[in-house]
Amino acid sequence: MLGYFFALKQRQLYIILLLFLLGKQVTAQDITAVVKAKEIVIGLGSSHYSGDLGSGYGSGQIMGSIGLAINENKRLNSHIILQAGAIRANELDYSYDDGTGTNTTPNESFNTAYSSLNFALHLNLIDRDKFKLYLSQGIGFIRYTPKDENGKALSDQSTTRALGETYRNMSIMIPSQLGFKYYLPNGYAVGVQTGFANSLTDYLDNISQWGKKDGNDNIFITQIQLNIPIQFDAHENN
Repeated sequence: MLGYFFALKQRQLYIILLLFLLGKQVTAQDITAVVKAKEIVIGLGSSHYSGDLGSGYGSGQIMGSIGLAINENKRLNSHIILQAGAIRANELDYSYDDGTGTNTTPNESFNTAYSSLNFALHLNLIDRDKFKLYLSQGIGFIRYTPKDENGKALSDQSTTRALGETYRNMSIMIPSQLGFKYYLPNGYAVGVQTGFANSLTDYLDNISQWGKKDGNDNIFITQIQLNIPIQFDAHENN
């Protein structure tokens, strides 16, 4: 029920945002943006976890982002992005057999808040005045805090992991995204971006050695974005 509420709120925000931008487009009839040298990028969407608990990419949790786009070249440009969001999953009666006959008691659920700071290069696959299709490859850091159903940090609960197993709550992250944006006559742009945030850690869910899947935990992210020009040249149509 809570997930449905968040999804409904997100749809409402999307509709309001699009209506606002369409209104801006109508009132900006005589201005055509030529160069959008720098832009503030604001995103709102959802993040989906894949790891040792649950199956596949589970129910989405709300996430947001803000960043700076530096568009100095036609094909290859740079972005700096700050993101914050949450992921969660549960698998009742989850257990792990380590072959020693020891009764393992990993956590069966988790709720992780995360934040990340990334630098990314955007390659414009299609570059037109009105729209752009791009591939984004970045690298950065992610900070995460897995918690149990009572809001207590799982990293402090050693009985939920193998004996002597500890981890840090920060890791390198490699986000790979595909995006599309459409420019309005006033220089603003709306778009959609989606892809994977490949974390180089297996502890987003607090489980590694007692996990059922090989490899690190990952996050699938999809969001709508608003690009706001903060430096651009324009000319008036005669």
